[in-house]
Amino acid sequence: MITITSQKEGFRRCGVAHSVSPKQYADNRFSKAELAVLKAEPMLKVTVSTEEKPGEKSGEKSNANGKAKKGAKE
Repeated sequence: MITITSQKEGFRRCGVAHSVSPKQYADNRFSKAELAVLKAEPMLKVTVSTEEKPGEKSGEKSNANGKAKKGAKE
């Protein structure tokens, strides 16, 4: 999960108008190059969290029933 907060409402970078309120984006929303640009921008606070869902271990994904599938790749 990527969370971005701007110091100025509507500040644009990488094709997005960023808000002073934190906004969350999926991990795959921005390319690696775009993420590097966003992180380097002093007007933006960018945090990338790698929190796992409760009950999941690294390398596992939940299926539709919420059960962990072992060995599932991201």
